[in-house]
Amino acid sequence: MKNAMQPVLILLVLSKPAFAVDTCLVGLWQMDANDFANAMGAQMGGTASYESGSATLEISEAGAMSLLAQDLAVAAAMPDVPPMTITISGYSRGDITADDGATYVANATDYALVGSADVLGTRMDIPLTTADGAGWGQSSGNYACVDDVLSFVPNEAGSIPPTWRRVR
Repeated sequence: MKNAMQPVLILLVLSKPAFAVDTCLVGLWQMDANDFANAMGAQMGGTASYESGSATLEISEAGAMSLLAQDLAVAAAMPDVPPMTITISGYSRGDITADDGATYVANATDYALVGSADVLGTRMDIPLTTADGAGWGQSSGNYACVDDVLSFVPNEAGSIPPTWRRVR
């Protein structure tokens, strides 16, 4: 007589664990600052170049995500506007769903990012919110993992930096 549990055990051994996100997304990522500056300049209708600082994105197997910006500064130039340095610091935390190999939806429910602009020697702090579209709180679109590079093509301009490199 055969053991009725044998097919079930084989299925359990051969099946992959269920993840909320593709396994290629799981880990710690460092933002490509030059790519971010280029995207930011295009979004503002001018140019921008990376100066200093960093941003990391950590994604867990369960889909929890945490983005941390540490004094990320870019020099920006736009037509008819004095040159300025824009700095972003803070964090956003939430979750990401990306389980079909192509599309993602990210929602940051814990959000504390602050942007500042230094224009003609005067600094202005601008709290970023998920509602104003300027921050990294709500995002959806397409993604791709190729080797140790993660790329996002968001539906909402500026909603997430476009290119990340794997740290671990």
